[in-house]
Amino acid sequence: MKIRNTSTQYGAFSKFLHWAIALLVLFQVYLVYWKQWMLPEKSEIAKFYINGLHKPTGIVILVLAIIALFWRWVNAKPGFPSSMPNWEKKSAVLVHRLLYLGLLVMPISGFVMSVAAGYPPNFFGLYQFPQWIEKNKEIAGLFFEIHQFAGFLMIALVFIHILAALKHHFIDKDGILKRMLPFNS
Repeated sequence: MKIRNTSTQYGAFSKFLHWAIALLVLFQVYLVYWKQWMLPEKSEIAKFYINGLHKPTGIVILVLAIIALFWRWVNAKPGFPSSMPNWEKKSAVLVHRLLYLGLLVMPISGFVMSVAAGYPPNFFGLYQFPQWIEKNKEIAGLFFEIHQFAGFLMIALVFIHILAALKHHFIDKDGILKRMLPFNS
């Protein structure tokens, strides 16, 4: 399998970025909702889920999203099937752009929220980010709202993305899904 994309197929690096980010985003959703619904509010395990896993994983997602955007910019992108209607093409472009925007907004808003709340992220015990702005309840609240709204929007966009991929695979049978599957060359 080639590293770079072709006009018809995604390369190994694009596939790696896509699936790594997808799994990490699903892991983030799990962490937040499991913590919220299943763990005692101020328990040590709940703090670990957020501070020890959720925040540093968000930083990893941000770095991978930046790499993915750069890779997408310098690399060919497989075209849409000629049978695909224009409205679907435009919808796909819009959803992908919003997903990328969400992959940037989510971790950045979470990072600013944490710092403004006085809890700068610690990157898996390897690096403690500094308190680079004064603790500010209003800023933390604003970025919490942004983070939460972006989270709900991301869940909706991921759902749309998955449904569209399944539609292309099972109904249209046009190979859109196959070209992003990890072991399909």
